[in-house]
Amino acid sequence: MEIFFVDSELARSCNDDAIRAHCFGTVVAPVLRRRLAEIASAAHLAELRCLPQVRLHGDPDGRLMVALGPTAHLHMRPRDDPPPMADGRLVEWAVRSLLVTGVQFTPAA
Repeated sequence: MEIFFVDSELARSCNDDAIRAHCFGTVVAPVLRRRLAEIASAAHLAELRCLPQVRLHGDPDGRLMVALGPTAHLHMRPRDDPPPMADGRLVEWAVRSLLVTGVQFTPAA
């Protein structure tokens, strides 16, 4: 699957090892690197559902979240607009490129 980023700053902070560790910390940075590799190796979005560690979640607006451990999520959306199913859900096997929109840390409880 192809991965794109909303801007060059996010792309650099996700793809450069030193910057990723500085921006996201030593716990989240290696998980982010692993998730991006897992996404890139999948043929389509539906394949990510087969990886329990990914914990892919979606909402009705087409935004997607992938777990980066218990403290963060990778936010993304389909880069292209695949046709929705009759009930409005995303056709995950038709999504072959994603646009990463950010990394969000989960507030501590």
